[in-house]
Amino acid sequence: ERVKREALAEYAEMERIGVGVIRVARQQTQVAVAEQMHVPQSAVSRLENQNDCLLSTLRKYVGALGGTLEMRAVFPDGAVELDGLMRMPAGAEEQPSL
Repeated sequence: ERVKREALAEYAEMERIGVGVIRVARQQTQVAVAEQMHVPQSAVSRLENQNDCLLSTLRKYVGALGGTLEMRAVFPDGAVELDGLMRMPAGAEEQPSL
């Protein structure tokens, strides 16, 4: 487990990582992730191959893999957690935009 986490962290440091690498490292199929997200498998494939996506979609994708998406802005004099961008408003239903 520790080795897997270290390998995933190493992948995450790569500047041009695709989210599909994370899915493969988590030993999940596109079909399984699609079922968790309530979207077709083709939508997961599209997400994994595009250069840009909504934060809400990425959060749902990471959640389907059993994780939590965290975001922060890093400056020379420190970092700021961007929690508010990652939470859904109370009572809001999220529909992934794939």
